[in-house]
Amino acid sequence: MTNQAQQNPENLPVESNKQNAMVTKVAERVQNMVERNQINIPENYSIVNAVQAAYFKLTEVDFKKKTALIDSATKESVAFSLQDMAIQALSVAKNQGYFIVYGDKMQFIRSYHGTQAVIKRMKGVKDIWANVIWTGEDFEVEYNERGQLAFKSHKVDWKAATGKKEDIEGAYCIIEREDGVQFLTVMTMAEIQTSWSQSSMATVQNKYPQEMAKRTVINRAAKAFINTSDDSDLFIGAINRTTENEYDNERKELNPEYEIKQNANKETLDIKPEKNQQPIVDIEFDSEESASQPQEQPTSEGESEGPGF
Repeated sequence: MTNQAQQNPENLPVESNKQNAMVTKVAERVQNMVERNQINIPENYSIVNAVQAAYFKLTEVDFKKKTALIDSATKESVAFSLQDMAIQALSVAKNQGYFIVYGDKMQFIRSYHGTQAVIKRMKGVKDIWANVIWTGEDFEVEYNERGQLAFKSHKVDWKAATGKKEDIEGAYCIIEREDGVQFLTVMTMAEIQTSWSQSSMATVQNKYPQEMAKRTVINRAAKAFINTSDDSDLFIGAINRTTENEYDNERKELNPEYEIKQNANKETLDIKPEKNQQPIVDIEFDSEESASQPQEQPTSEGESEGPGF
């Protein structure tokens, strides 16, 4: 049991905003998971502080769009995205992830810093790192005594690191276990671009190819550890959902207008869990607030300040 069991979500600042009341409920729900030993949270991670920081981020007004990100998404999706962030013990304040809205559904997406933090929390993992291979650099691998692909050498040419996508030949990631055994994952640029073609983040990939290439190879390397881990199912489920959120073929079709009409003028909002998600307790909202919800939501993508990688 960590010190999270002693945390009191009532320490959250008291605000009349109903959506902040929802954030408080999310913090309480995750805290209950900790107290029931369903998930393990690092000693230095404050659920309350992380959720509150995310709330403030979501309520920041975009001066170009004249609206806050939280106003573009359903309350259910906001609650689930905040819950997934907290279950993974991640923080937007540390650039470990960010929030994106598709249609009217908010989703939490990890940065590669966030994925590294998550992998290091897993049982038996000591460290994880990744590098880009630039055109002109010498990169060598070999098979070890177990017949596994292993890192041999990488002769770096700092002048080759132009930052241009066309100059990247590939990327690799190494995960080191606590017993010293290392696992290598290598991807060519062709493989990386194939992965990118399935993602909804083309703009970021083209703008920051070096960081996004590392992010892609880290995600592939992490898969084997994540899906064979004996860590909490809630923890693993949150990791997998967050990874899938950025891929078009994993997103469900949304009908914002139908959802708004169904939920209009209701005093109680029952947040139902999606697959592998734990339910969040009912949240009370005023009928006046519900009735004032807009009849249409933007269908274009929105995102919090990022990319954060």
